[in-house]
Amino acid sequence: METSSHSDSDKETADLSVVINDHKHWFKSVLGLGALEAKLWVASSAQLLALMCGVIFLLLTTWLLIIATSAVIAWSYGFSLVGILATATLVTFVSAMVLLYLVRRTLKNMSFTRTLDAIIPSQEE
Repeated sequence: METSSHSDSDKETADLSVVINDHKHWFKSVLGLGALEAKLWVASSAQLLALMCGVIFLLLTTWLLIIATSAVIAWSYGFSLVGILATATLVTFVSAMVLLYLVRRTLKNMSFTRTLDAIIPSQEE
């Protein structure tokens, strides 16, 4: 009787070690997949960052060309060069202030507390 309970215990231990090894292999493959996804994400993010820098450069060039074209048209109609440059500076400054306001408003609205509350509900609820 002792022999059968001893062999059952050995069989359960062997089965448990097989299950543990299977879980280790599964966990290792999941971590490997996560690492691969992270590498792909970094590569895609670098490409996206480069493309966004190109877009920003082209938008900035377009903005400067619009100002230059407006200045040339105004000069051809007889406006003074100092007045044109002052107006262009003022328009650029006002545009920068509007963008700064939008950045501040966006940063103020970027609150991760709602996401955190959705993941981990607070005690008050």
